[in-house]
Amino acid sequence: MPKRFQRTLEGVAIPVIAIILGLIASSFFVVIAGTDPVQTYESLFCEGFGPRGCEHFGDLLFMQVETEEGATQTVFSPTYGVNGHSLALVVEQATPLILTALAAAVAFQAGMFSIGMDGQFVLAAVVATFLGYAIPGQIYAAAGIAEYDAAPETLRTFMHIVIPVICIAAAMATGAFYSWIAGYLKVRLNVNELISTIILNAIAVQLVGYLINYPLRSDFNNIARTFPIDDSAWLIPFNRGIFADVEWFSGARVGAGIIIALVAAALVWFYLWRTTGGYEQRMTRGSRLFARFSGIPSGKAAIRAMLISGALSGLAGALVILGVERRVVDGFALGGVGFEGVLVAILAKESVIGILVVAPLFAGLSQGSINLQFGDLPRQLGGIIISFIILFAAMEDFLLQRIAWLRNRARPKRRGDLRETPTGVTP
Repeated sequence: MPKRFQRTLEGVAIPVIAIILGLIASSFFVVIAGTDPVQTYESLFCEGFGPRGCEHFGDLLFMQVETEEGATQTVFSPTYGVNGHSLALVVEQATPLILTALAAAVAFQAGMFSIGMDGQFVLAAVVATFLGYAIPGQIYAAAGIAEYDAAPETLRTFMHIVIPVICIAAAMATGAFYSWIAGYLKVRLNVNELISTIILNAIAVQLVGYLINYPLRSDFNNIARTFPIDDSAWLIPFNRGIFADVEWFSGARVGAGIIIALVAAALVWFYLWRTTGGYEQRMTRGSRLFARFSGIPSGKAAIRAMLISGALSGLAGALVILGVERRVVDGFALGGVGFEGVLVAILAKESVIGILVVAPLFAGLSQGSINLQFGDLPRQLGGIIISFIILFAAMEDFLLQRIAWLRNRARPKRRGDLRETPTGVTP
């Protein structure tokens, strides 16, 4: 077997084995809760990845449904979207995870263990929200217009193009700047980036909480919240736009954000593996001192990585506001999207392709676990499963050793493997 193909198989086998072992270990807690693990996992995966009516593992691929005429037919479950499909919600929730995981991967590739994605994400979200209603308001006032619907068609088209671009650019700049602070402290003052990003996250959470409760508060509702963004800044979801008649998207607010995330993933892969800057980052990770004496500006590479990382987190914050939430509500800063992105990057081993696979899996398990509470099981079970999966994925060296041992045991003994001994021939 070619070594490259063998490494590829091992790279695929490790996440699969980690998932299986994680489910087995989590079943201990399911049994303690007094529930059958098989039924629990069927409910978990059906709610997270299946169509409406999914009840068993087999329904995740093919399912029997009843037509309007009363007949029964077999459908391919991933494309069966009557009354909406769970995978549409998975795509919606996976979009910010992909971007924050890419942000973590870019930082990690430069040897910067940054976990500041949460702070960058929430600050960028607030900036996108403010600009999303403030700039259109100024335009309407200057044009003598009361609201979006009263604007001429030409003005509305222009604003639909320009306003989201301004909001996204400002959000990315905010995230990049906030990430740059930790990078500068590391390169210039040798401040541990793990500590600095934890502190910066805490500052961002407190700052956002203050802004939502005081200067940016829209009303005296029981829950503090900002004004909603204007319709001109809204990235209209597919189920209200080009795929309005497709039931598969029903109930989900997935839209242009996933396309932007996929483009960002392709650009990050190209940057890391096909550009000089990406090569400098990867060499900096291996040894900053070696990179410096090899002529690689390791300090600049680290700061550049932090800028790109922060911009990606800022992009995630902007897309969540412009495409999903449309306003920031008190408690938004505690959502933990940035930290979950770090977990996705670790589980995917910082691989761009791996992130595109792991992020939907993470989102689906989280989504499925929410509905477990209706079956008298805690929703935290999904977090327990994900934690075990990450734990087993971190045991890569041990698992690879077990795989090699099993492969050697299964390999037939060849004549060349025998050796002469004083007492005869032994294996």
